Amino acid sequence: MLTNGDPRQTYYKTMMLAENADATIISTVYRKLAQRYHPDVDSSAEAARRMAELNEAYTTLRDPERRKRYDAWLAGRRDRRKSDRLIKQQGDVPYGPAGAPSGTAQGSLVDFGRYSGWTLGQIRRHDPEFLEWLMRVPAGRQYRDEIGKLLSGH
Repeated sequence: MLTNGDPRQTYYKTMMLAENADATIISTVYRKLAQRYHPDVDSSAEAARRMAELNEAYTTLRDPERRKRYDAWLAGRRDRRKSDRLIKQQGDVPYGPAGAPSGTAQGSLVDFGRYSGWTLGQIRRHDPEFLEWLMRVPAGRQYRDEIGKLLSGH
């Protein structure tokens, strides 16, 4: 179920998606990535490998039943990793590579990526450029209004 044998790699990461992405986002992201890595556009071996990974991920994520089974498999894999000494917990949300959040919680909690376990307000104080990036990518779609207000100072 993993594309390259790396246990940290998932179909969601392959397609650069949040795990809660809806079917429309999945299809849109797949089309954009396929336009970039399609053999008619890029004939390199790396592009062919990437396109094969994208096709494998999309085949699973676009089918609701397959995606449900894949998500259950991922959840089971995460449950086994809860005892991992490198994963720190804040409630049920593990921290991302940025570590534990600093400052007062403000706004929505991010449950993916580098700032997993941080609120949008904590991220704004620590790394406002990340919020600017998050506004532009599909994973940040649900947070766009809130990020806009935080970045404008309202």
